[in-house]
Amino acid sequence: MYKQTWRLITESQHIVLISHINPDGDALGSSLALYPLLKDMGKTVSIVNVTTPLPIRYDFLPNFTKIKQSMPLKCDLIISFDCGSYDRLGIKKHHCPLINIDHHKTNTNYGDINLIDSTKASASSVVLKLLEQNDIALRRDVATCIYTALAEDTGFFSFENVNATVFEDAAKLIAAKANPGFIAQQLKERNSLAKIRLTGIVINQLELINDAKIAYAILTLEDFKKSGALRSDSDECVDLIRSIVTVELAILLIEESDGYKISLRSKAQIDVSDIALAYGGGGHKRAAGFTAKTKETNTIIQNILNEATI
Repeated sequence: MYKQTWRLITESQHIVLISHINPDGDALGSSLALYPLLKDMGKTVSIVNVTTPLPIRYDFLPNFTKIKQSMPLKCDLIISFDCGSYDRLGIKKHHCPLINIDHHKTNTNYGDINLIDSTKASASSVVLKLLEQNDIALRRDVATCIYTALAEDTGFFSFENVNATVFEDAAKLIAAKANPGFIAQQLKERNSLAKIRLTGIVINQLELINDAKIAYAILTLEDFKKSGALRSDSDECVDLIRSIVTVELAILLIEESDGYKISLRSKAQIDVSDIALAYGGGGHKRAAGFTAKTKETNTIIQNILNEATI
C-alpha cells in the first residue's frame, strides 16, 4: 500500500495537500511535511485548509504561510491528512483520485487509496513510514513538521498511545535535525492573554457530576467575544478538564453558528470514540469528538451520559 501510494503521487502533477477543519498539530504538521518534498520533485503543489484564521501557534512550521483557504482550480490528486471523514475537509466533492492518510480507527475510508494505520500514534507517523518505505531521506524541515505532529498527538509523549515505536520515530526525527526544545517552546510558551482568559472561563463554569467522575464545560460564542480568544485557543481546554484527579470523562461543548462542537476525553474506563461514532463523529479511545446541529446543550450532555458507563 505504501508503494502504491507513492507511485500515484509520482504519477500526478497537480497535487493538493489538505487537512481537516479546525486543524491541530498533527493535521498541519502531516500535510506540511510532504509539501517541500513534492515541490522538489517538480510537482505543482497546493496546501489547503479552509479554516480561517488558522491557529497561529503553528506559524513556526516550515511553509506555514503557503497554506491557502480554498481549493485550486485544477488538480489531479488530493491527499488528505488526519481526517476521519470527507465532510471534515470542508470542500465539495472532486473528481480526481484521493489518498486518505490517517490513523483514526473510526476513519470512513473515503479515499481511493486509504493509507490508514490505527496502531500509529499520529497521522504524521503514517507519513514517516510512507517516506521510509519509499527510501525518501528525511531533512530538517520535513522532520520538524513530523516531530511537531507526533509530539502534539501524544501529549508530548504522555498519552496512552505512546510506545517504543513512538520514541524510535522521535529519535529518527531528532537525528534529522528536528529540535525538540525549540518545538516545545513554540507550542507551550506562546500563549496569548486571550487564551488564558478563556481557560479561566472554562474553570469558573466547570460542572462536576457522578461523584466528580464526569466533568463538563460549555464555551459560547459570547465567551470567545468577551475573552478575545480564537476558536483554536480552546483546543487544550478539554485536556485541562480531564487532568482533574477524579475525572474519568471530560466533555467540552464549543458553540458554533449552527450548533456545538463536542470534544471528549477519558482516562481509562471509557472508549470515547464509541460515543462520538454514535453521533456521527470519530476519533480515538481516549480522545474523540462530534458535531451537534442543535443549541440544546442539556440534550447534548444527556445523550453523552446515556452512552457513557462508569
